[in-house]
Amino acid sequence: MFALTLGLLATLAAPQAQPSKKAQFLAAKAQFGTEQPATTETAKIVYARNLHTHEVMPLEGPGLSADARDRFLRCWFTQESPDAIPPELVERILAAAHNFESRHVRIVSGFRHPKYNKLLRKKGREVAKKSQHTLGHAIDFSLAGVAVKELYPWLLRTHKGGVGVYRSSGFVHIDTGRKRTWSGR
Repeated sequence: MFALTLGLLATLAAPQAQPSKKAQFLAAKAQFGTEQPATTETAKIVYARNLHTHEVMPLEGPGLSADARDRFLRCWFTQESPDAIPPELVERILAAAHNFESRHVRIVSGFRHPKYNKLLRKKGREVAKKSQHTLGHAIDFSLAGVAVKELYPWLLRTHKGGVGVYRSSGFVHIDTGRKRTWSGR
């Protein structure tokens, strides 16, 4: 018992150990006063999913190239890419996504090879003979969580080119052609 009491007394009389790393960090942090904490909010990036190729790609952010965007919006039937998708189309889609707070864009159609466009016309599909898609100047899309009946009027007010709506199919069309509108199936 006597030995146990001596051991306890020796432990109590021992010098205090160094503060922990956490205690040191908090003490150093307190010296800097009332600085604003660093923001932990992450950027809300808009992603697109090509419904034909099932590829997913961010539509904004560092390191995105026009070539990657053009490849993403290629004709799924021929796998050929357009010369260049006009950046204003992608910017309009991003503006719509941000306006409606949607982070997911569904791409129905981007570039459509003229041969594929002709094939669709022969099958009786609703495609224009001289479609802006064959030039790489049109995109059909929808936004996750946003009804076409909300998206279409917004695009009519904000987009300078053509705007079409396909209510039963659930997507809208934008292009760089002259200002016009139509409704399809």
